[in-house]
Amino acid sequence: MDTLKWYKSKRKVDDALSMMLISDIKTYYTKETVSDQTKLYTALGNYYIKTTDFNRLFPYLAGTVFEECEKPARKNLSPL
Repeated sequence: MDTLKWYKSKRKVDDALSMMLISDIKTYYTKETVSDQTKLYTALGNYYIKTTDFNRLFPYLAGTVFEECEKPARKNLSPL
């Protein structure tokens, strides 16, 4: 089983981008046959993604830049 890694966006949370990213993740799940645990969160004003295969997910993220990071504190995470 692959290791889950966390990625943080360089863009701040806003309603329009939230809708785009939610749509992107849904498209990812419908087009890819994946069994990973990719999830989208917000925390501390940024977006966070946890996934086992960021390279497969990247083409679906509408140009939003993410960089690998440490897992944020659970108390700050809000799923989208």
